[in-house]
Amino acid sequence: MSNVQNEELVKKAVIVADDLATNGKLNNKQSDKFIDYVVDETVLKDNARIVRFTNETMDIDKIGIGSRAAVPKSEAKDPGVRRGISTSKISLTPREIMVPVEIGDNFSEINLEGASVEDHIIQMFAKQLANDIEELYIMGNLLGPAALEDDIYPGGSETQYIKDSYLALQNGWLESAEGGNLYNALGTNIGTSVFGAMLRQMPTKFRRNKAALRWLMSPDLAQLYTERLSTRATAAGDAAIAGSRITPFGVPIVECPLLDLTPKVVEHVTLSGTTAVALKNLNISDVVVTPATLGSTPTTKYVDTTDYVIASTATADTIVRDAGGSISDGEVVKVTYSAKPQCILTHMNNLIVGIGRDIRIEKDRDIFAGVNQYAITAKVSVNYEELSALVKGKNIGDGV
Repeated sequence: MSNVQNEELVKKAVIVADDLATNGKLNNKQSDKFIDYVVDETVLKDNARIVRFTNETMDIDKIGIGSRAAVPKSEAKDPGVRRGISTSKISLTPREIMVPVEIGDNFSEINLEGASVEDHIIQMFAKQLANDIEELYIMGNLLGPAALEDDIYPGGSETQYIKDSYLALQNGWLESAEGGNLYNALGTNIGTSVFGAMLRQMPTKFRRNKAALRWLMSPDLAQLYTERLSTRATAAGDAAIAGSRITPFGVPIVECPLLDLTPKVVEHVTLSGTTAVALKNLNISDVVVTPATLGSTPTTKYVDTTDYVIASTATADTIVRDAGGSISDGEVVKVTYSAKPQCILTHMNNLIVGIGRDIRIEKDRDIFAGVNQYAITAKVSVNYEELSALVKGKNIGDGV
């Protein structure tokens, strides 16, 4: 579906300022169209399992065999054993998010589009909501990374940090994948050796249908691999230059626009005495250390080499408290940093996205301020069905 068609779908069926924003809660048909729009605008389309729910929580049943089911068969004789199934559940716990919008009267009057500008702006915010949901699905972390206040609230402090409470709503795919199969590339650049090692680390039963598997990575990491291929004097090199779809070992690459080449990672670690603590990643950068209790109050970060020291080992970086600094002995600190490129290999149906049908698009007016106010509210959730059915590649090199 083209972007033009998507915009028409939203304008006619979901987000028109005068028609629907005054009605509040969307009906099921409108909600489904809105969800379709969100899915079409993100990498979720054809790459994840979309679950639409109406309850506060939703359980997804898992059914499996778990072991060999066949037994030898003798003529006219009961084998004497019976096989059963194993069942379990995956829970989706939705988190409520909102897009609050204000449009002033003066702006509506003097812009070239006139009154229709509100429809256009609301559509733009709906598209941004789709991007924000995708960011949460991929980059969410319950610990909440530290961020400059100005990055979250324009006009805020450019030197002090607050907790990114939006990304703290839930763990996204990148963080949840830490509970799956992990492959440490130790700085090896993206290429067939990395892809091959990750495939081998995935249990065989999950990689029979490679066309249904997906490599999830940042566009820049995919570009680095494309550039490596393009240097080969082969048909694959020519295809890479021409922009053909690349499928390492038969597995399609999915570029996630909201996943950075060096993704932001957050950890809470306890610093006792001068004992070094290993972090999850190697060759980290842009390190920000704050108290673990960081919230909405702008806070000055701790100072590198004064309050703490970061060092590298062969497999991971470490952090150690400086005894003469401001970090108390035994204090839990929040360590936010940029990690080396990461990649996820999994079956597309293993990526579960929950979007609630209880979607609201509401309008109000502040007559004293002279503004129209809009609020788009939705409930979202994300999970994996089976953590053993994925491989997360870490510490991948960022060279060609």
